Amino acid sequence: MINIWQAFLAGSFFGLVNGFLCRLFLKRYLEKSSKIFMTVFFVCFFYKLIFLLLSFLILKSEKSIILIIYFFSLIFTQVLFELKPLKKSGK
Repeated sequence: MINIWQAFLAGSFFGLVNGFLCRLFLKRYLEKSSKIFMTVFFVCFFYKLIFLLLSFLILKSEKSIILIIYFFSLIFTQVLFELKPLKKSGK
């Protein structure tokens, strides 16, 4: 049984990990051509979506308030990494 604080902390932790990984890959391919960068962007998007769906499948037996708190903290923390714009080097 998961309580509310565990759900919030787990969602925040996984959001930090996912957001950091996606930002790292996007920053690495920012200097490449638009086609490569957009491919990496969509791979990161689908990675986050698949992670969200797998999390739901694992937690579907929990109460709905636990799911809401977990998913809110997961998505909110991932979005925090997207608020600061990526900049090309030298600009």
